[in-house]
Amino acid sequence: MPLISLSTNLTLERAQEMGIAKHLTVLTSEVIGKPEQWVMTNVSSQQSMTFAATDAPCAYLECKSIGLSDAQIPPFAAALCALLQHELQLDPARVYIEFSAAQPQHWGWNGGTF
Repeated sequence: MPLISLSTNLTLERAQEMGIAKHLTVLTSEVIGKPEQWVMTNVSSQQSMTFAATDAPCAYLECKSIGLSDAQIPPFAAALCALLQHELQLDPARVYIEFSAAQPQHWGWNGGTF
């Protein structure tokens, strides 16, 4: 049920995008306690993005999940920023993250909802 979408203005090769997607899957599973089989990721690079009126490297993440608690969000934010800093050399001060807790009846899968 977790969905992690990453948009960045960095230019990444397809292999890099897939590597980041896999790292995001593992991290999400570990931090919020959902099995990897339910984690979906989306990585989009080479986006037309600015932050603080410059096009210096930046990123935006959307993190949505059923059952995401307020207590999980701060360590999740720290772990996501650490991953992006380590893997992409992105300054955490140039990363925005939107967290959303979805209601099971508003999350569809396999022709139904959870």
